[in-house]
Amino acid sequence: MQKSKEREYPIPFHNDVFFKYMLIGEDAGSAMLRSRIIEEIYGLKVQKTQVLNPELLPEAFFGKRAVLDVVLEDETGHLYDLEMQVSGYTKEEQLRFQQYGYRLVGRQLKQGDDYTKLKPFYQIIFMFAMPKDTGRMIRHYTVKDEDNREEPNGTLHRAIVFLPMIRQRVKEVGGIENLTEFETFCYVLAYNPDDAILNMKRRMVNVAMEKYNEMREDGSLFSWAESIEFAERAVQANLREQTAEAERLGLEKGFQKGLEQGIEKGIVKGLEKGIEKGIEKGMEKGLEKGKRALLKSQIAHKYGKEDDWIDTLPDHQVEDAILHILECDTYDALKDRLKGKEVK
Repeated sequence: MQKSKEREYPIPFHNDVFFKYMLIGEDAGSAMLRSRIIEEIYGLKVQKTQVLNPELLPEAFFGKRAVLDVVLEDETGHLYDLEMQVSGYTKEEQLRFQQYGYRLVGRQLKQGDDYTKLKPFYQIIFMFAMPKDTGRMIRHYTVKDEDNREEPNGTLHRAIVFLPMIRQRVKEVGGIENLTEFETFCYVLAYNPDDAILNMKRRMVNVAMEKYNEMREDGSLFSWAESIEFAERAVQANLREQTAEAERLGLEKGFQKGLEQGIEKGIVKGLEKGIEKGIEKGMEKGLEKGKRALLKSQIAHKYGKEDDWIDTLPDHQVEDAILHILECDTYDALKDRLKGKEVK
């Protein structure tokens, strides 16, 4: 049954590329999804939204801090940022959410502008990861004082939807059929549609399905999304492998240091350092392997070629090849493009 689902949906509905594609359209379906998400998360009735960053380009995926997000403005000038996050709820990502949010708030004003012109900014992050604690699937974060009162005229509001927790919600309401329309949409983002969900004929789910089939008809875009999914899985698999090795080494060093300074203290310190170094090393190696895997997948899909040439390329040429493959009609043309760039 699982294999059948994978064939039906080659990329999951929480894929970065599909998430943005689903929401940036100028059609009624995409507009409805944007408005409903905002209403469900923040209780705001939005009549119209304009997408401020509709570009969906391959180079966006390979920036150092690239985010395939969707920035919106409504009819009142309020700004929204919708994002799908699949790499985990780590300390680094938590800090990035804050930095990114404040940076987008600051973009509203130019030097010398009146501060009263600042409009509220709302972040909505769909997180394909479990939180470390139990609690709500949808969580809101704002600045508050000791008495739990929100800061007056606060400009930044952040909400995180922990998608995997939808299964907990299913248990709470006594079955999938009792989920709200928005909750069924979250279920689809987390685990793809199944027969029970599709038979409910919920509008948000129907639009998501229409968008998925529509993008699937765009061969080059869907192939890119597949390649990114493959690369992200390779990165995550390598990261898990490196982290496990780091934990093992950290534990060994922890015991050794514990003999000198106390077993308990040594294990803790060894684990912390080992995991930290392992994650850092895993991210670097995983991203490098992921890009090569992405290029191999693109070449096999577009040219039907499989050889060892990719493994001979330095890292910077791998990134160049990933971008140039969209412009080169033949395998030889791609090779010539890279050779010409190297000569220069």
